Amino acid sequence: MDNTILTNAVALVIACSLLARLGYSHLMPKPISGIPHNPITSIWGDIPAIIKANKEENKHYAEWVDGMVQRHGQISQVLLGRQIMVVISDIREAERILVESKVTEQSKRVRQAFVAVSPHAQIALPTDEAWRKQRRLAGPSMSRRYLERMSGRISAGANGLVKLWQAKIDIVGSCAFDAGPDIQLSTMDTMGDITTGSVFGCIESARATLPTGTAQSTPSAQFPQPNPPLLYKATSAMMESVEAAIKAPFPSLHARLVKYTSLLWRKQFGILSSFLNQAIVESRGREALIKNKDVGLATDADCVLDMIIQREAQEGAETFGEGAIHDELMSFIFAGQDTTSSMLRWLIKYLPTDADIQRRLHDEVCSAFGQGGDPHELLDFNILDSPERLPLLEAVVMETMRCAGVGPQISRELTQDENILGRLVPKGTEVVFATALMSRDKTLWGEDADEWRPTRWLTSDGKFNRSAGPSFPFGLGQRACFGQRLATFEVKAYTAALSRDFFFKPVSQEADNWEAKLECLAKQPKLSYVSLGRW
Repeated sequence: MDNTILTNAVALVIACSLLARLGYSHLMPKPISGIPHNPITSIWGDIPAIIKANKEENKHYAEWVDGMVQRHGQISQVLLGRQIMVVISDIREAERILVESKVTEQSKRVRQAFVAVSPHAQIALPTDEAWRKQRRLAGPSMSRRYLERMSGRISAGANGLVKLWQAKIDIVGSCAFDAGPDIQLSTMDTMGDITTGSVFGCIESARATLPTGTAQSTPSAQFPQPNPPLLYKATSAMMESVEAAIKAPFPSLHARLVKYTSLLWRKQFGILSSFLNQAIVESRGREALIKNKDVGLATDADCVLDMIIQREAQEGAETFGEGAIHDELMSFIFAGQDTTSSMLRWLIKYLPTDADIQRRLHDEVCSAFGQGGDPHELLDFNILDSPERLPLLEAVVMETMRCAGVGPQISRELTQDENILGRLVPKGTEVVFATALMSRDKTLWGEDADEWRPTRWLTSDGKFNRSAGPSFPFGLGQRACFGQRLATFEVKAYTAALSRDFFFKPVSQEADNWEAKLECLAKQPKLSYVSLGRW
């Protein structure tokens, strides 16, 4: 009897051990054959290494993925448990897959991250008829005619930032201060104005907290934190929730849990949603008052919202539901603010590294628009949008976007089995394109590809050369950043306004930190200190 019990016990232990081993083996990552990867030491794959790099080396995820390219070459795979991501850094292959073959879909992770905030927006949809309808909804907002209509609002937003920094110089002189929050506030005002015709009042909140008098001279100055408007806080909270969802193991589940369990999230969403819904009602009201009048094209509207409503009513376009309009407006504000703000934060770090470029840029801008000093003067759109008139401005903006790599990588999902660089990658695999690295390819740009050198975009006779080399700041293909024309124009307007009024001096070593962080979908510097002088 005792022997039987012992035998059964031993058999049970052996069976449990075998089951555990089989289960563990089943959970081990299963890499795609023939594609380089890191050694597999546990069921977690590369996750422990990613966490370690973040904690010990302050590397964010995109930097770690770039390290995979440097370690393994033009194709490799990242193993997140059983989830596989193939990383590509070959420019020609990226163009073939994203532009020519069109065998990819928007990343499921990105789509799921927006499921609670703006599920009907372009960024949250697969490339189907619903997505195409949303594309048609906002399409005219990227036309040159409409950008010209909005250029006054963009220029006014840039002038508001100039005015704030002029006031700060009066208080602290050339002492360095953190300019990042000011840029965030200013671009939020601009995007609110472009999208709904309403300035949120963010920059005014910063001006309201400025101290009176002058401060003692110190290496760096600290200004009181402004109390921004509720709309700014609500928008920021929604952007932070999207960022958290993207970083979560299960984005859709995380987004829905936050939506249904967080009272604060629902309060902030309600504030922003109510504002947008009311703006839609008011826009429809304005359209009803001018119905049957000759009001021109939709691209003559005063904001993106009015353009959508006017196009719907005046040009026989299809009707869009409130939900579709609401979500597109929300994502318009998110993406436009996040991208432009991040690029400008990098710009103010690059400018102090080259005093000669600053002087030449200042002279070019002043030659085209006149000397600065009037905070109400708006920049002429036709001049600002002309590379022939402002070649160095164009070069500075292009080089900043190339070097900053604000969107360091783009993720897509294969819609069919695909042969990539001689390896068969199965349908459904997430493919990550290292666009920031491709934009700094030393075989095409030269050994100084990592350096910020705007003159690389100029010909020997000083003309702007758009084809100087590869640069993919907004991605590639059908699902590339929809708002890239608007973002580029905004950065040009802000760069011109800031260069006309300020000389950016080098800051102390402590403030000159070049470490980066990922905020929502954009890479930005952790510190953005400036030391400003007047020309």
